[in-house]
Amino acid sequence: MGVKVTIEHNGKGWIDIFKSAGMQAAVDDAGEQIAANAGEHFRYDPATHSRFTAGGFVGADDIEGAYEEAEDKVLTKAVHR
Repeated sequence: MGVKVTIEHNGKGWIDIFKSAGMQAAVDDAGEQIAANAGEHFRYDPATHSRFTAGGFVGADDIEGAYEEAEDKVLTKAVHR
């Protein structure tokens, strides 16, 4: 006869994991690598007000970066390296 297993969702536990320093470090590493792959006109900024998960943003640092993304998809390609 099988054993009955009950799994309870622990939302606070998941939030603790996804907002941990280790998770933020992993996100920061990935964001910085993407920005570096995109080139000198792109930067990474960590998300500072996320309620539930670590996060960050990679974007153009100046107008040249914006043009590079618009014309050649430099940032988009950097994400897929």
